[in-house]
Amino acid sequence: MCCTPAEAALSCCPDKRYVQDKICAPWNGTVDDTAVVITVYNNNISQNIYGSGYVQYDAGPEDVTLTVLDGAGNTLSTATLAPGTSTSFTYRRFATIQLTLPAAAGTYQGEFCITPRYAI
Repeated sequence: MCCTPAEAALSCCPDKRYVQDKICAPWNGTVDDTAVVITVYNNNISQNIYGSGYVQYDAGPEDVTLTVLDGAGNTLSTATLAPGTSTSFTYRRFATIQLTLPAAAGTYQGEFCITPRYAI
């Protein structure tokens, strides 16, 4: 904890400044007969990042998988999305967010939005 009691008042750490910006982008992919991995976000800012947002899966022939990885490539979280669904998220200390399109031929499309926050 940063604050410590003093005789007459609390003494606290200085305020930290955070940068935050919303980023939205459509994603799509065409699959023939081999699964395709799409990186929808790659953290090139810092290890101490927070991110909230959503993944929307508008259309496609099969379910897709959302995977969140840390800086070492370890899986932090996964979720499966069916066509016409979405999921929201909040992650901390992540490096990459990916979508895996299965080996089912067709075109897949949706939208990805994130609001990253990090100290400056």
